[in-house]
Amino acid sequence: MKKVVEKHLPFLFKRYRLLYVIFALIIPIPLLLYQLTTKSPEIWTNYREIRLAGGVLAGMGLATLRKALSHYDLKLFLGFKSNSEEEDEPFKTDGLLAKMRHPMYTATLMIFWGWFLFNNTYQNLAFCTANTLYILIGIFWEEKKLVNLYGQKYEDYKKKTPMLIPKFRKG
Repeated sequence: MKKVVEKHLPFLFKRYRLLYVIFALIIPIPLLLYQLTTKSPEIWTNYREIRLAGGVLAGMGLATLRKALSHYDLKLFLGFKSNSEEEDEPFKTDGLLAKMRHPMYTATLMIFWGWFLFNNTYQNLAFCTANTLYILIGIFWEEKKLVNLYGQKYEDYKKKTPMLIPKFRKG
């Protein structure tokens, strides 16, 4: 999509990332409204302990997301810096990135699946499943981009660093 915008709408290309972020925030609004305004049956009886576990998982996901975002230039991430400045973003492998390649995706999955445990309806199961697939497909394309951008450095990083589930042991 980025190449299409660059070729056919060059005047928008400078702010491609900002437009992408706005688009990514607006598109799911109808689905979220549907989720919040319709009733779906529970898959199982949701005991207090399961709900608590879901709340803890989602809370850990929010904490992980906050920590993960602290490693990035938020102006660049959100698109407030132009694409020409994007090339200045260094290759990072510190903090959470030393434990897993995609901490923001891990955090998002923890939040979604924590919510599912808290409110285990068929609708939420479909939502979490669809978003998990979307994230996995996104990782595939993002990693292709990162290999093109950083080359062998990223290939080596992929070999030693897990994708989503953190690595806590040394070695």
